[in-house]
Amino acid sequence: MEDFGASLKEGLGTLGSMSVKGFDRAKQFSQEKMGSAVKTEYDQDYMALSGRVESTRTWINSTSNAARNFLQPNVGARLEDMFNEKVTGKGSAIDKRQSYSEILGATMKQGGIEIGDSTQAGQSLLEVGTTFEKIGMLEREYLSDVYSKFFKPFSNHLQVEWGTITTEKRRLDLARLDLDAAKSKVRGARTPEAMQQNEQKVRECQAAFDRQYEQTKILLTDADRKSAEFTVYLEELIRSQKDFHEQAHKMLEDAYSKMKK
Repeated sequence: MEDFGASLKEGLGTLGSMSVKGFDRAKQFSQEKMGSAVKTEYDQDYMALSGRVESTRTWINSTSNAARNFLQPNVGARLEDMFNEKVTGKGSAIDKRQSYSEILGATMKQGGIEIGDSTQAGQSLLEVGTTFEKIGMLEREYLSDVYSKFFKPFSNHLQVEWGTITTEKRRLDLARLDLDAAKSKVRGARTPEAMQQNEQKVRECQAAFDRQYEQTKILLTDADRKSAEFTVYLEELIRSQKDFHEQAHKMLEDAYSKMKK
């Protein structure tokens, strides 16, 4: 309903410049809200298709936001990356910052040096610190891989198409209002001349509605078909996660074996 309200607002213009068409649209919309006007309903196939595309758009965008939070939990760094992506054009620094694993590793190594490698605690801190520094560097490679092969294409895929669909759906809503307003005038015609004129208007509005309906349905069908491509990017996320954890696991196993000797 919010989209339809936006469509109506777009179709009316300002009150001072409201055209006859705008007035007819407003009248038809108001009568529909009150339940006193006949309304052309979209067919079930169209409604199901439109609903599926809209649901896909909603949840893909929600997943993209959650993925950004997952890849960069720090709010300040996340906002900086978003600003650089959208405003400065510098791009994300997600793989440029020192990772938490590297910070932990560096702290451990510094402690090991200060304590001295002649003690068991110092040796352990150096060993574990070196391991975590390596994992941190691996993590940055992983973030770069996931960002370029999953996050960016996943977030950008179909955004242009979805924007176009929103515009075309609004135009369809307005074409539907014009058609129903014209049909209403036919029912209210008081002379044969008015009836003939109004029937001609209905034919014109019906043709415009049919063209817009087909155009919108083509766009929806294409977007629905292309939504399968999101699977490719999700596979990249899993692959990158798997590779990172396998390599990190091996590093931890090696460090654990050395410490147990």
